[in-house]
Amino acid sequence: MKFLKIIPLFLTLAFQNLTFSQAEIGQSNEKTSSVLSEYFKLDRENIHLHLNKNVFLPNDEIWFKGYIIEKKSKKGYSPTSNVNIALLDEKGTKLKTYLFYAENSTFEGNIKLDKNTTTGIYYLQVYTNYMNNFAEDESSVFEFKIINPNDGKTIPNTKTLDINTLTTEFFPESNVFLVGTSNTIAIKITDCNGKGLSITDGEIKDSKGVTVTNFRTNELGYGKFEILQTKNELYKAIFKIDDSKTEKSLPMPTAKGITFSVNNYTFEDKTTLKIKTNARSLDEYKNETLTLVTQQDNYNSLTPFTLKENSTEQLFILSNENFKPGINVLYLIDKNQKKIAERILYKPSNLDQNITLKVLRKQNDSIIISGTSTLPMATLSVSVLPTDTKTLTSKKTICDSFVLDNQLSEKTPNESYFLTNFSKRKHYELDTYLICQKSKYNWETMLTSSPKNKFDFDSGLTLKGTINIPVKDKNYKVQMKSILSGLNEFSELNEKNEFYFKNILVSDSTLIHFSLLNKKNQRIELKSTAQVLNNNRTFIKPFKTTKSNCLETKSNNTESPNFHFPKIAKAIQLDTISIGTKEKKIKLTNQKKYHNSMAKGYKITEADDTRDVLQFIAASGYDVSIGKPAIVDSLALAKEAAKGNLTSAQGLTVTILSRRPSSFLATRAPLIYIDDTPITDFSWLLNYSLSRVDEIYVNKNGYGEGMEAHNGVIRIYTKKTFSKNIGPRINSQSFLVKNGFEKLKRFTNPKYTSYNDEGFVDFGTIHWEPNVETDENGIFKFSFPNYYQKTAKVVIEGIASDGQIISETKIIEIP
Repeated sequence: MKFLKIIPLFLTLAFQNLTFSQAEIGQSNEKTSSVLSEYFKLDRENIHLHLNKNVFLPNDEIWFKGYIIEKKSKKGYSPTSNVNIALLDEKGTKLKTYLFYAENSTFEGNIKLDKNTTTGIYYLQVYTNYMNNFAEDESSVFEFKIINPNDGKTIPNTKTLDINTLTTEFFPESNVFLVGTSNTIAIKITDCNGKGLSITDGEIKDSKGVTVTNFRTNELGYGKFEILQTKNELYKAIFKIDDSKTEKSLPMPTAKGITFSVNNYTFEDKTTLKIKTNARSLDEYKNETLTLVTQQDNYNSLTPFTLKENSTEQLFILSNENFKPGINVLYLIDKNQKKIAERILYKPSNLDQNITLKVLRKQNDSIIISGTSTLPMATLSVSVLPTDTKTLTSKKTICDSFVLDNQLSEKTPNESYFLTNFSKRKHYELDTYLICQKSKYNWETMLTSSPKNKFDFDSGLTLKGTINIPVKDKNYKVQMKSILSGLNEFSELNEKNEFYFKNILVSDSTLIHFSLLNKKNQRIELKSTAQVLNNNRTFIKPFKTTKSNCLETKSNNTESPNFHFPKIAKAIQLDTISIGTKEKKIKLTNQKKYHNSMAKGYKITEADDTRDVLQFIAASGYDVSIGKPAIVDSLALAKEAAKGNLTSAQGLTVTILSRRPSSFLATRAPLIYIDDTPITDFSWLLNYSLSRVDEIYVNKNGYGEGMEAHNGVIRIYTKKTFSKNIGPRINSQSFLVKNGFEKLKRFTNPKYTSYNDEGFVDFGTIHWEPNVETDENGIFKFSFPNYYQKTAKVVIEGIASDGQIISETKIIEIP
């Protein structure tokens, strides 16, 4: 914000006199304001994952909905399309990466866990390639746990305390602990696993052992106290845990400096700020103009002032209108823009917590729920779990992701604690916590370096290829085609015989076919190499984990009375029983090729010679149709058909569709191969006699053939006598896309043997619904399976078009 346009930050008391500096100070501060705004000129994406739960078993899948906002506007950010997710273990070792496609600022997906995954803490790191442009880590990290009942390990028990591994930290307010004035000090006490400890009777003693004040900490281990007229001596914090006494020394106070304290939780519309120094420092700063900077992303305001000549403390009243909702950082700087003190402040955001749910209808197989919220035209995701589930420990909410964690240098502990059921008490506790935190953005970095756009903003995949044969005519072009992905694109060749296809949306394991076309659009022989350029993006910032100091415990989870695990039904395949004489089985010669063992194989005999391939395909469960040309000589057409020469050259087209609907890319065509060469034009099969064919394999479910094969795969193998004359020559080259976009999948539950036992109650999942929309009145509906529970826990998160967010957990009664 321009300095001349900002609203004055201070509303001073009547007896106060602020002395403003000369015009050159104003010009210097205006330049500083411009530099701060420039630092946030580039858009910054923030991403939140709503996980269906955060404790999983090896048979589970991680289901999630992703929400994307632009940091400055705090609204949904639709330009983002390529979202990378890395799965990491507790040491930060990357186990696997996934690529998901986002559209209209959201995305969804699932991650299948390996059944051999060991018990422990794991992380999902979510990022885009564009985030690499920034000095700060703008990725999002989501911690979850996996419990494997069979590996003999447990996650360390944080209830078992080891006094020798306690950590006690002290944080002076505004990062300055100053002699000769009062100082507010925040304290943080955690155990070996980083979990906070509640202390009720802590003492602060001076070097003579005299108690100068007392303190206590909340359940997260945070508290604060004030030392009046701080002396230049060593202070100690003394407290007890389980009758064991612990002493920790505070840092030594400094002799010179300026500190300040802030309070915005007592009054609704005002914030009090007290500037404090000592007599020695007052002599140094009394004639110097200081500036208080308020900053949040690209918003900033700067207000210069001078210290009163005869007062070491000055009280100011600030209007809350000058702060942005959420995290604000206050910097006290000198005339050279050098930081003297820093403090983080939270202004309450408008977080919707007014959802109501009711059972609209109960059916034999499902429960229909109606809900109302204050968010019109919002997109929501809903997780439904047993009421007493043990799978929602330390859950990170969308409020934490978009309000706290995206501004702070460290992840908030027990994220849902501060912003859930927000009150003045919660505000006080959050303010205490923020004294212990640092902004993600460094003051010196913001002033000295502005981010450069060096890393691409990925939108779809980019395929690059090179023609490996001489091409004389540069008018040639390359066609890229994929039947099931609906791709039919063309690219010109450059001077290096290279071709590029950009912004391509293809799923993982998609088979793409390249053809080289001359200026008459005739296919000619093609030899090429191809690669995907942007499907394996890495995040260049190091991944940081909080190392536990707890000793690892070994035990069998299945023997622990605190853990009950749901039982999964196992499919049992009975042996085939044959009665009577044994018929000699015809040996299939191509059964071991590709995934033919998972298909139904047919050996073509002389009895089949009177039929053609299209008739065979139709008899195998596919709909086959032949389109007639618009204008045709019927007599000539009949003569050509009698000769067996009826092909697409006469304008006929052949359509082959699966009879099972597929939700993937709205096509139902199978993949068809002749001698393992893909057929992209089905009209080549017109009048293709079975007398030419040796074997046919029909894989109607596409098992083993990748995501492109959901409508089935048909592989035709010709007899050797016909292998050199199978019809039109296929001048195309196939390319398998690896690490493409993950395919969307409908939520499915493991096949639990019971929905009422203790195992299901502890770790089971009732339902996950990633796409729920509210109407213009905030009304929405969803349903979940009727497992005959009396109650259920419903976790709802979402965002509206204006950027308002919601995160709420409800217990719903089921009649």
